[in-house]
Amino acid sequence: MSFVNNSTSEEFEDEDEYLRSMKQDDSYQFSYDYEYVADRFGDGDDDVKLENARLNVSLTWDDYSAPGYVVSYTVDSPTPIPNDWTGDADQIFNDLWLAVTADLSSLGIGSQLHKDWPI
Repeated sequence: MSFVNNSTSEEFEDEDEYLRSMKQDDSYQFSYDYEYVADRFGDGDDDVKLENARLNVSLTWDDYSAPGYVVSYTVDSPTPIPNDWTGDADQIFNDLWLAVTADLSSLGIGSQLHKDWPI
């Protein structure tokens, strides 16, 4: 089986070499805002205190074993997450998955370059 890097038209017999040929920069950093329910003070849907958290996503190139970008993330928030009304950091990352993959795709980083993807 051969692999073709469509950007350069190079053809590779080895999948690892093909993946290495698609490497962009060594690392990337992205941040996304996320509004969440920090507290409830009544029975109505509007009786809530909202806060903004920030999801920080990092991609770092790893050339060992199967080459690709290792993805990690953290969530910074003014109140504890999870709480009684909001999921944990994994849920926030999952909720913002489409925004993350759209930004990666715009840089030419497709799903074949993600390794140890947290989802």
